[in-house]
Amino acid sequence: MLQEEDPTKYEAHFAKFIENDIDAEKLEDMYTEAHSKIREDPDFEPKDKKGITHERTDENIKSSDGTEHVRFTKLTLEQRRAKVAAKIAAAQAKLMEEDEAAGSVERPMAPATPRAW
Repeated sequence: MLQEEDPTKYEAHFAKFIENDIDAEKLEDMYTEAHSKIREDPDFEPKDKKGITHERTDENIKSSDGTEHVRFTKLTLEQRRAKVAAKIAAAQAKLMEEDEAAGSVERPMAPATPRAW
């Protein structure tokens, strides 16, 4: 259906299938063959491990196969509260500067530090 209606979209979605010369009938044959092989020998045989090790340094992870990844660490509750307090202080400072520049009347301000929860 999609192949007939929008060939460019079909090619974009199924590029790997087209690259490997797999169509709907071949896909069905592949699954039938896989199921028959599983029925012949249903015992699971785990593959050998590749022996790749990972070293973590702060947010960077280096693997023994040469790949590198960045994974962010979670912030602690105290760090999150400090971050929020800093944002509040920055916003209040910006409002104070705007008020001083405009010469407007002072307005009451919220405390810069968050309440104890």
